[in-house]
Amino acid sequence: MRKWIAAVVLSVLFVLPCSAGDIVVGSFNIEWFGHGNHPRDGEQIALLANYIKSLEVDVLACQEINPNGDKSENGISDWRDLTEALGEHYEAWYGSTGSSQRLAFIWRTDRVQLSDVGELKDVEREEVSGTNSRTFPRRPLTAFVKSLDGGVDFRIVTVHLYWSVDKCRYQEAAQLNRWAKDYLASNEDDDLLIIGDCNTKPLGADETGKSKTIKNLVADDVLECISIDRDEWTTPESEERYDHAFLSGHLGETTYIEDSWDVRREVVEAYPYQYKRDISNHVPVSLRLADEDNDSQEPGDWGEGGPED
Repeated sequence: MRKWIAAVVLSVLFVLPCSAGDIVVGSFNIEWFGHGNHPRDGEQIALLANYIKSLEVDVLACQEINPNGDKSENGISDWRDLTEALGEHYEAWYGSTGSSQRLAFIWRTDRVQLSDVGELKDVEREEVSGTNSRTFPRRPLTAFVKSLDGGVDFRIVTVHLYWSVDKCRYQEAAQLNRWAKDYLASNEDDDLLIIGDCNTKPLGADETGKSKTIKNLVADDVLECISIDRDEWTTPESEERYDHAFLSGHLGETTYIEDSWDVRREVVEAYPYQYKRDISNHVPVSLRLADEDNDSQEPGDWGEGGPED
């Protein structure tokens, strides 16, 4: 095992004191995991598993997963190696779209229960005017999350929006906004979290409250972006801010712990070369939700193709 992992775990835990009652939700683009663009050997996969555990995240939305790749060349997919290395209290599920850049959830079964897991219904691939592309080559994933220790429950949606064609990303954001309106109007549950890699562009004037991606997602005050006012990069090489979280008003007002949005840069800043070599070109982001019994809703039926189908 690479020697710097001990320092990684200690540095993460040292800076993140937490309440046992909080539910921590995170997002992490693991950069071509299981793909030849960033192959990992067995030692690096074990290192990544230890790093994920050290984050103490109860639900982790992941991007850029190739579930079938075996770049460690041990006869088992790297994704299976990773999930097995996480241990008995972790479960995982990945989506069916996105080829070698799929979305996934990892969650702690001793802390939360996930139901209605699947790809988000009613978000279709749309033609984008002026391009040869369609939206959502990676369909968003969703799940209904219920705390096992207390009462908080909420719906999570994770995304990996278009990178190379700006118009596609803007249209994806508008589609998600329309979906969120319909979901919240259904009165099934008022607590909605959308989190993931939004591929927004560099920090600066164009992204400080003026991002078209962000504007389209929060249109008509359907959602609040809790990350837009934080001038912190989430990609260590390009120093851009790609990763964001959006909350419904009820979740933000009743459950979100104010100012708990956290860009987890402590390790990459301490070990920049090792982190980018062994872990990712993104850093994890997370937020905290107070584990209180707000409304005790039922899961609903918004995901398809998941493990329960």
